Amino acid sequence: MNIKGFDKSDITEKLIERSLSVGRFPHAVIIEGGSSEKRIDLAKRISLALVCEDENSRPCGECSDCRKASMGFHPDILIHQPKKKETSKNVSYYVEYIRDVRDMAYIIPNEANVKIIILEEAQLMNEAGQNAFLKILEEPPGFTVFMLLTTTKSVFLPTILSRAAVYSLGGEMSEVKDDAPKYAAESVAQALTCDNHYDLVIASAVFDKNQKLLADSLPIMNSYFMQALKIKYHASDDESCPEVCEVLAKKLSKNTLLRLCDNVNTLSEALKQNANLNLTIARMCTLFKSASLEQE
Repeated sequence: MNIKGFDKSDITEKLIERSLSVGRFPHAVIIEGGSSEKRIDLAKRISLALVCEDENSRPCGECSDCRKASMGFHPDILIHQPKKKETSKNVSYYVEYIRDVRDMAYIIPNEANVKIIILEEAQLMNEAGQNAFLKILEEPPGFTVFMLLTTTKSVFLPTILSRAAVYSLGGEMSEVKDDAPKYAAESVAQALTCDNHYDLVIASAVFDKNQKLLADSLPIMNSYFMQALKIKYHASDDESCPEVCEVLAKKLSKNTLLRLCDNVNTLSEALKQNANLNLTIARMCTLFKSASLEQE
């Protein structure tokens, strides 16, 4: 079958084109790297080729499935984004959300021969969410294709990685969205309040291949730790204080928060001295984990 819309000079797109042309596209794929825009663009092009009705050349651009997919309202292409719980300001693929996605995956397609479920920013799926998602990857419906779009595959459990094909778009985006450092800082701070320290590893994975994001996020982390200290000392009068600061103040001791501030300064200085990014991320996880374990 002839597959159109993919750059055959690019090794990743060539591999995708080949698997589509022989009708052996994986039931689960991870698209990592690049920018969020590039990841969703690739996922949509794959979806278009999968739902097309033409038996010789896809996408044909003329069939009902192609037209609906191109306009963004095909009933069998479901695109999900992380959500907030009513009790939290942080967005995530929490367990209940993943269970809803899992239930939808078993419903037969409405019009096409395949149902496609795309999870944007899948790096925001914590360990509990991944374990819930794993259940459907172990015995997936034959008509469903999952696409997990993420900054890096390193956020996923080995059991997830073993059941999905990985397509890499290469280096992380050079540009950083205005709210990306704030969100990344909140995710790391939130992970520090969790009993399972694997959540810290997942939250830190967003910095992989993106030194600027880490450098921009560290001062925000420091401000959260300082605000949590003010709350503990009953010295905070900031009504706009992020919820994560209150959680930090409740879960962590004064000494721990002070130590975390020192850790941030140490990491910031290391980045200024051009320290290796991967080693700095690993060092951050080690320092933060050690600090959070040493409660008063």
